[in-house]
Amino acid sequence: MSDPKKARAAFAPWDRRELPGAFTVGESARRVGNYKWIETKLFEVLGGWIATVPELDIKMRLGTHCYHHAWHSELWHKRLPELREMNPDRLTQPANDEIVAFMDAVTEPEAPELTIEKLVGVYRVLIPHKIAAYTYHLNNTSTITDAPTIRSLKFCLADEFEDWRDGEMLLQSLIETPEEVDRAAAHQAKLEKLMVLAGGIAGLGSLGGEAAPATAEASA
Repeated sequence: MSDPKKARAAFAPWDRRELPGAFTVGESARRVGNYKWIETKLFEVLGGWIATVPELDIKMRLGTHCYHHAWHSELWHKRLPELREMNPDRLTQPANDEIVAFMDAVTEPEAPELTIEKLVGVYRVLIPHKIAAYTYHLNNTSTITDAPTIRSLKFCLADEFEDWRDGEMLLQSLIETPEEVDRAAAHQAKLEKLMVLAGGIAGLGSLGGEAAPATAEASA
C-alpha cells in the first residue's frame, strides 16, 4: 500500500511537460485575437468568391474551406474570454496595418478569369503563413496552462494542412502554360513581400524574435 504522506511527483511518470511557456497571458490573448481576425477575413473572402469563380469544382471546394475558417474563428472567439476577462471583440483585430494591406491584396483579384491569382493568394501564401504561425504557437506555449489553446491549434492545423493540399492540387490543375506559371509566380511574389512587411499573421514575432507590442486590452 502506498504511503499517503509520501510526496509524489506533480505529473505521471510518462508526463514530462514543463510549466513555463513562451507567452504571457496578454501575448497569448493578442495572438488569438489576431488569429480570429484573419480567420474571419478568410471566411468572408472565400464566401465572396464562391459566387464569382466560374469553375464548378473550385467553387465547391471553396465552399468547404470557407466553413473551416468560420469554425476556426468561432474556436478563437470562445478562447478569448478564457484568456482575458473582457469582451472578445475588443481583441479581435489585425496585428498591424500591413496585414490589413496584405488581406486587401489577397481580396483584390475579382474578375472571373483571375482564379489562379485568387488561389495563389490563399493557398501559396496565406495558408502556409498561418500554418507556420500556428505551429510556432503550438510548440512554444505551456502544455499545462494553455492546453485549451493547444487543442484549438491542433484542430485548426488539421484543417489547414488539408486545405493547403486541396488548394495546391487545384492550382496545378489550372496552371497549364508557361504564361500561367509566370502569372502565379508574380502574384505570389507580390503577396510575399507584403507579408514580410507585416511580419506574419500575428505581426512581428509571429515566428519568434521581436514580438509586436501588446494592445492595451491584452495587457490590462
